[in-house]
Amino acid sequence: MNSGMYAAVSGSLAAMQRMDLISNNLANINTPGYKKDQMSFESLLSGTANPPAVPQGSTADPILQKENIYVDYANGPISQSSNPLDLALDGDGFFAVTTPEGTAYTRQGNFRTSADGTLVTVDGYPVQGTGGTAINIQGSRVEIDTKGVVTVDGTPAGEISVVDFNKPYSLTKTGNALFVPANPQAAPQAGTAKVQQGYIEGSNVESISEMVQMIETNRYYEACTKVITGFNDMATKAANELGRV
Repeated sequence: MNSGMYAAVSGSLAAMQRMDLISNNLANINTPGYKKDQMSFESLLSGTANPPAVPQGSTADPILQKENIYVDYANGPISQSSNPLDLALDGDGFFAVTTPEGTAYTRQGNFRTSADGTLVTVDGYPVQGTGGTAINIQGSRVEIDTKGVVTVDGTPAGEISVVDFNKPYSLTKTGNALFVPANPQAAPQAGTAKVQQGYIEGSNVESISEMVQMIETNRYYEACTKVITGFNDMATKAANELGRV
């Protein structure tokens, strides 16, 4: 394959992947605690160290685009709500929740109570207290201090677990604003973030920035497509004209 054609195809595939990523970010712009995905590119020449996915030709080594997808853990905007079970974290850290696959971590703090009074996420996963135990709320007046200590009608009902990991974070998204360590052996440490009752952290997706990136990506894809079409037309013309000679 012509090296120019290969570079254009590589670019168009990367643009499609980036467009999917941007679309997913925009779809979660109103998801509390959502952390947007980002993509960076690194161009490199293929060779013995980076063999191309196509047979080597006699032309110069094609240019590859190596994409790197990562999560932007920047805090989202915090807004006040009227729900005493809405919690936001001021600082770095995560809430620990119990899922069928084990413990997961999230900053999505729009909690509620289940039928038996257990504090759960919007997906029904119990919020962990210190020691991994669930928090049970049976009463009308719920107070939660900055350390996560829960008091119901003046009676202590547990302490919400707030944890953190070494930076840079090495976490994997598993669902609705949930994360798990990429290394299952990685142990969380006590978090220093303060719990804010009656507040909710929003998504850190910026709509204007994402829309600008979407337009740029769309134009880049169109440019790559025109290059591919140009190389294809040249190859077709060369084959037809050389065939008549």
